[in-house]
Amino acid sequence: MNQPILQVVIPAYGESPYLYETLKSATKNLSPTTPITVLEDPSASTNVEQIVKKFENRVEYQLNPTRLGIAGNFNKAMEVSQAKFTLLCGSDDLILSDLSNELISLTDRKIAAVTSNSKVIDQKGSEIRPLPDLVKNFIKPKIKKAQIINNRKFFNRLMLGDWLYFPAIAWNTEVLRKEKFSEAFHTAMDLDIFVRLIEKNYSIFYIPITTFAYRRHAESASSLYAYETGRFIEELKCHKNALKVAKNIGWNNSKFLAHLALTIRLHGIIKALSWFVRLRIKSGWELMVISLTRLTSQRLKN
Repeated sequence: MNQPILQVVIPAYGESPYLYETLKSATKNLSPTTPITVLEDPSASTNVEQIVKKFENRVEYQLNPTRLGIAGNFNKAMEVSQAKFTLLCGSDDLILSDLSNELISLTDRKIAAVTSNSKVIDQKGSEIRPLPDLVKNFIKPKIKKAQIINNRKFFNRLMLGDWLYFPAIAWNTEVLRKEKFSEAFHTAMDLDIFVRLIEKNYSIFYIPITTFAYRRHAESASSLYAYETGRFIEELKCHKNALKVAKNIGWNNSKFLAHLALTIRLHGIIKALSWFVRLRIKSGWELMVISLTRLTSQRLKN
């Protein structure tokens, strides 16, 4: 049996109100030969298996025997996948087109990930353009054709701000089985692994196709974690690691950008001010200190 070029794995946990829409978009827009798997972490409250049964002739369902957590479930997805590339799709996002044909020609084993374009939708599926996504679009490298992104350019843009949409990435399955997502992170896993991949001189390929609809809503894991200071600490830790990588490679501009962490700090300050307005004084002060502290501070020690 020939190895599939792409497999879509959808990690799920708990009640998943958008999963039906996700699977509907996947079965509609992916080739019939592209495997689709829902990988569920066990939960006391869940409707995942019941939803998958509506697509049982097209979608495989697997339940983890024990709770693995976000990163653990992502790593399990790489073990489950039988394809050369694995697309991790959020259980609330939509797949708009199939990358399989574009991936066939990518034979360079050093290509660790393939990124494409995304649009952003709200709870009802309407396209939106909130400020964080306008910033992402501004920072994103301006590339008009399919190509490998220069590593220094990719790294510098990432240090300006995380312009990538994590689910809209096809990962080289073999590479990710080896490198793995770090369980030390909850929302900055993509930033962390890209820094590590660049350190090991892997390549990132870009395809100028809109393949994904990324859903922003209040119940998403990233939105819930955004109410805590941990998100900003994670991102600054990634920048601290990136600073070491830039020093080792000898990228002086990259060192400055990694240390500056401009968009993370600005975002933190804006969030802290909003917490002050909501009378979350203690959290606001803590986040303000985190946003203004040096990367070498005691708080950010590994």
